[in-house]
Amino acid sequence: MSLFGMRFRRSVAWIALLTVTALLMTGCDLFGSNDDDGRRITTDVVIANSGNFSAQDGSLTLYSPSDSAATLDDIDVSFINSLALHNDRLFVVDNTQADNAGKITTFDTEELGPIDQISDLQRPPRRIAFPSENKGYVTNLSRFENRTPDTSTVSVVDLQENTVTKRIDVGRSPEGIAVAAGKAFVANSADGTLSVLDTEADAVTSTLSLEGCPSPKDVFVDGEDEVTVVCQGSAERSSEVLFLNSNEEEIASRVELGAPVGSANATQSAYYSEEAEELYAVSGVETFGFGGQAGTGEIFRVDTDANTLDVTLEVPQNDEFVNITAVGYDDTTQNLYVTRLPVGDSGGPLFSANGIALVLDREGSVVTRFETGNTPGYVTFLRETQ
Repeated sequence: MSLFGMRFRRSVAWIALLTVTALLMTGCDLFGSNDDDGRRITTDVVIANSGNFSAQDGSLTLYSPSDSAATLDDIDVSFINSLALHNDRLFVVDNTQADNAGKITTFDTEELGPIDQISDLQRPPRRIAFPSENKGYVTNLSRFENRTPDTSTVSVVDLQENTVTKRIDVGRSPEGIAVAAGKAFVANSADGTLSVLDTEADAVTSTLSLEGCPSPKDVFVDGEDEVTVVCQGSAERSSEVLFLNSNEEEIASRVELGAPVGSANATQSAYYSEEAEELYAVSGVETFGFGGQAGTGEIFRVDTDANTLDVTLEVPQNDEFVNITAVGYDDTTQNLYVTRLPVGDSGGPLFSANGIALVLDREGSVVTRFETGNTPGYVTFLRETQ
């Protein structure tokens, strides 16, 4: 080999070594991951305590995983149906008794101080989704005549002005709602259908019949942009999770769960973790049933990447607490949170006393527990990047 060739190869080797060193020093990962975005941590687990409907005393319990401390925050709300996070705000969706309607109050996620309020909803709101940065869709409860629900609406909300700009007619007892591919999918639980909304026109474009799913409750969008629908089930039919193609609006696959899915407080019966690509659903109504069949106290974990039932966990039982009212999964700590109600004198759940939150590992074993406020009903997580 010539002297020139040897020097050339040594120069290339040195350049390669210096390049790798520079990449490592700047934090780049040659194998595809990059830590420049930092590490996600959960600062607070937020438990919405629905409160007693007659007392209208909803509140929040904030639990810090870092020091295992829980604090009660008595915010000025009524009966909390759900929570949602959007644009660094916490949306608290609650039902007001005086006008049989409701309001949505927004709080900043740093200090949880109130920011704004949406109050002209006319009907009790159940869930809120966000088709764009400054627009919200709110599903509203049906009114009842002779115990039969009527058709209801989705309220279109201007999030800058905090006003309702339009009401879209959908089916009976709309519950869950999720947005995918320029559409919003609304679960009409009393009809067994999905209303599909065009999020630009704010109008219904189609109504999908969900065969074998007489009571759809929760709707999510998974990592493959599939619309994921949780079907409650009954004594005659197992609960299921349906996966729909958001463009073709057809059922692509379905996963059988088993016992009826439901929250004993009629609030949060399922939770979807985007990072873990897992859905958690609870069969939480143990002391009184849906459709003639009681719940079992089980938690179903569904792999939404493979569209399969991964595992069924049993919530540890004791004589002090009963039923499940809410569920949430923290993918940063890999802990599962389920809330329960105290047992009353009759042996059934007590809806006028503080509840309990169990922290479970992925195998269903209890890691710890903490006291919540009156009738816990919804779980979400506040996170930051470090």
